[in-house]
Amino acid sequence: MACKKKDHRWAKVATAVAFCLPCSSAIFPLFAEAADRSLSSLPTMRTQSQYMRAQKTEAAPATTTSPTPAPRPIVTTPAVPAITPTPAPVSPPPENNNRTPEERYERITAPATASAIVPPPSPPAPPKKTKPAFVRLDKGEETTENRAVLKKTYDYFPPVTEYYKPDPAYNKVRWQGQSEGNRGPRDINSMLQQQFKGSSENPSRDYLRQMVVKALSYSPEMRMSSAEVLAMEYSVDQARGQRWPQVKLGVTSPLTTVGGNTSTNNNSHISDTSGSVSVSTPIIDWGRIGSQVDNAEETAKAARFDQDHTREQLAYSTISELMNLSRYQRSRMVAKAYVDRMQELVTMLSQITQADPGRDSELVQAKAKLMSAQASMDNIEHQVSTSRIKLVRLLGIEPVVPEDISWRDTVIPASTAIASLDRSPMMMSLQAKVRAAEHEAESIRASSLPQVNWVISKSTAKDVNGNESGWYTGVNVEWNAFSGGSERAAQMSARARANAAQQQYEVSYRDLEYQINNQIQIRDSSFLRADDYDRLSSETDRVRQMFYDQWYHLGKRTLLDVLTAENDHFNNQLSAINNRYDGYISNINVISSASMLLNWVGINGNSARE
Repeated sequence: MACKKKDHRWAKVATAVAFCLPCSSAIFPLFAEAADRSLSSLPTMRTQSQYMRAQKTEAAPATTTSPTPAPRPIVTTPAVPAITPTPAPVSPPPENNNRTPEERYERITAPATASAIVPPPSPPAPPKKTKPAFVRLDKGEETTENRAVLKKTYDYFPPVTEYYKPDPAYNKVRWQGQSEGNRGPRDINSMLQQQFKGSSENPSRDYLRQMVVKALSYSPEMRMSSAEVLAMEYSVDQARGQRWPQVKLGVTSPLTTVGGNTSTNNNSHISDTSGSVSVSTPIIDWGRIGSQVDNAEETAKAARFDQDHTREQLAYSTISELMNLSRYQRSRMVAKAYVDRMQELVTMLSQITQADPGRDSELVQAKAKLMSAQASMDNIEHQVSTSRIKLVRLLGIEPVVPEDISWRDTVIPASTAIASLDRSPMMMSLQAKVRAAEHEAESIRASSLPQVNWVISKSTAKDVNGNESGWYTGVNVEWNAFSGGSERAAQMSARARANAAQQQYEVSYRDLEYQINNQIQIRDSSFLRADDYDRLSSETDRVRQMFYDQWYHLGKRTLLDVLTAENDHFNNQLSAINNRYDGYISNINVISSASMLLNWVGINGNSARE
């Protein structure tokens, strides 16, 4: 029975094979032929270096094309399928773990696939392109040089040796007064065009000098900065004191002793009071104390430069606010004349309407302009009061600006202002902070090495025999062998702060350069606009006089024309005053950004410190 079942099973298998054999004899050759054609179409395998060398030496593509091979006939007789060989995997080039962070960028030329390595046959010569951009490697292509490795590399934070130069592009983009008409670049005729000097015979300089001296003597910011400088100087003395022998004195007064033989230990009663003295002198510290002294000195220099910068900012705030007060006083004079003029017209029209009630509408128009003039006057009075409040905060007294003071003075050229940026207290303070951080890193590195001290000690405490110990002298070696990486982290943190200070130096340099060029543009254009508005004001003054005569005597103009001409003349006068004082303040801003303002007013308080 079992034999019959086995024979029946083999019969089923033989039947299935008989049915599948004709189909397989036709299908398998099809797959074999397709695989053979795909392999034959591939070019000869070349390495990446061979491919790049062939691209350089490859000539222009030939005009004649090779004949296309005839397709091979499909063979149906073989029953054995052709096995497609698996191409060998392309191994990436060996990674160099010693590359710098700049070399971790890769130029993208083609996708990282087999087609990029094995090009199609006879490719056309690629056109010459510009240098492609550098992009950062993907996560899958990053090297093993990760953030932890970079943190342990001292070259990741190189010493600061780069200095910056002015950008000449600013000279090409500043407006020089040219317009669409026939006029070319115009000169600034509002202020004297002569070589900038720190001294001048302008009477306003004496007044400004007095005000700046009062501000510097009154300012609490100056007292605060002086205290910070004094603290940093004491820090220098503190660091230098570590070089001297460190003497320590101690007294021990026992009260009682619990346990043991209290009658013979000579340390159980207050009468057993003893003293000790210890003298420790550093012998070998690997430059630790010297680096700490240098760090303290650079920090003190930075504090002094910050103090000079505070003086410059305080002088600029005082002078600019005095100019603003003078601006508002001039504007108030113009506004008062405008209010008086409107009041005169209202009074005149009030008398006219009493005799001719039909002209009451003109009186309403005149009253509206009068209220507008009074509102402008109130706004200017508010600005005068606000400026005086600011000056009381700066000077501590109520300021008095002469009415006839002249602010015309020499303008500072852009080249002179930008050339002095390296001597700016703010820039020199940042340089000192960079050096201080470098010295701090060196101090931390030296403190991780063995410290050798010469020690002398003496104690009057008695032993069990009632004898005192003698003087001891010897060499003491201390070494913090393992700290869990905290010392290395502190050292790299100091170097990172130095690198950040250097970046801040560049940011501040670029910001000051932009600020100087921007303020020079504002200054020059403000003076040019002030000249335009002065000429326009003289013309509108004639227009308002003619309109008034034509309205009052000839009746060819309406009152609205007269009021509009009066308002235009008032606005042009205010625009001329505002633009002129904007130019004055911008010129002071340029001088202050170049840290030359104290020297400009005649106060020698911004001398460069090494």
